[in-house]
Amino acid sequence: MGIIGKTKKQILEEISKRPVHGYQLATTLGIPFSTAYEHLKDLQKHNLIECKISGRRKLYYLTDNGKIFLKLLK
Repeated sequence: MGIIGKTKKQILEEISKRPVHGYQLATTLGIPFSTAYEHLKDLQKHNLIECKISGRRKLYYLTDNGKIFLKLLK
């Protein structure tokens, strides 16, 4: 078993490509919206991602810690 689950790793990988909002992330990964937002909340709590408001949406970005963590997972 890895440090984090498959879905959280996929979320980090998607966010590393470009900033995304939760709806887009859930759609891209084919997961329920509630699951996506729960994982995003957890990743924020651990300082792996951050969100910034863009218009009416929250865009999620990797933090420096998130970038390092993702490299360690590979």
